[in-house]
Amino acid sequence: MKNEEIEVLCPVCRKIHKFKPEVQEFRCRKRHLVLLKDRHGWRLMEVKVITGREDRELDRIWGSKDED
Repeated sequence: MKNEEIEVLCPVCRKIHKFKPEVQEFRCRKRHLVLLKDRHGWRLMEVKVITGREDRELDRIWGSKDED
């Protein structure tokens, strides 16, 4: 099991990439991605930097109690 690899479809280039099954960062075509495991299995998700305004809006939508 030490050499186990998983194949994941890339949302950027639409090709299959091979990874070790662990959370890790990855770059494809200069886009920042993270390999994560959730209820759907291992997936590559693009990292998006948001503004302070977008962060506050998401806090309002999700009902976050941490307000500065």
